[in-house]
Amino acid sequence: MITDPERTVLVSSLGWVEGDALWVFDARRGTHETVALGSGAGWISLHAGGSGMFAAAHHFDGHRFEVTVRRFSAPSDVVARVRIDASGGEMSGDASVWRDVPRLFVGSLAFEPWKDYVLIEVSPAASDVRVHRLPWYDERYDRPYQGIVDVLELPEERAALVAVQRCSDLVLHDLETGRAKRSIPLCHRHGNPKLAARRSAAEIWASDYDTIAVLDRADWRVDRKVLVQSAAMGEQLFIGEYSFAPDAEVCVVARPFRGDVVALDTRSLTTRGTATLGQQPFEVAALPGGEVVARDWKTGSLLRGALRRRWLGR
Repeated sequence: MITDPERTVLVSSLGWVEGDALWVFDARRGTHETVALGSGAGWISLHAGGSGMFAAAHHFDGHRFEVTVRRFSAPSDVVARVRIDASGGEMSGDASVWRDVPRLFVGSLAFEPWKDYVLIEVSPAASDVRVHRLPWYDERYDRPYQGIVDVLELPEERAALVAVQRCSDLVLHDLETGRAKRSIPLCHRHGNPKLAARRSAAEIWASDYDTIAVLDRADWRVDRKVLVQSAAMGEQLFIGEYSFAPDAEVCVVARPFRGDVVALDTRSLTTRGTATLGQQPFEVAALPGGEVVARDWKTGSLLRGALRRRWLGR
């Protein structure tokens, strides 16, 4: 789930619920709607850049890949587009808007010469789309079960952090050479990492199945970590998505198996509050004033609540 800078519009897309559509929540009115896109994609991943724009990556089971740039205020309209298929790549629309959204994406291309997971980089200055191979993604991975699940661009290093499904080691990928510069271990929880940068604190956040880990950019070591979802009857239980509150002092994490959202202090990772929502919260966003908005894991139902402060020692 992503939001505009003012936290007035929230956009989500759960592939098993919406397919090729967007779920849009108006926080001012408290209403939501489904916006059908009609591209025929199997599912959509969403990428915000801290502006009034966002990028939607359209996944077509390998036979083509598209990214569209849209406004939070008018999510049904396409402002710019990138398309890659067997005939090549092309850009259309207003190229200037790419400066306001992420420009590096994970895709799967089933045609020659790729036939694999790749990184797709949009270069608006050169009016170009570049496809990056991942040579290190080889037989060491159980490929039917370990796809590439996330990427975070590090533009100042011409590198990218890449997360692999069912793996607790991130790969620092050199965008110029294609080589793995290093492997970065998280918490050995074997869970599909989702990545986020807190540039003001020079750190990277990553989920690791049931744990949140924070990496120090200086040495790529885990600076701090916290188990967010305890096991039940000896079985590990995963956490849902996480996001940062408007003041960036709190990170909210969805816990599908507890029916709630927990607020972590971004410095200490101690719990500052919880919001009991019921059902199985999976995606979550924090609004001003301690309100949280989430979606149920299986149905996509809207869940809303308020964080209640948790006192130390209680």
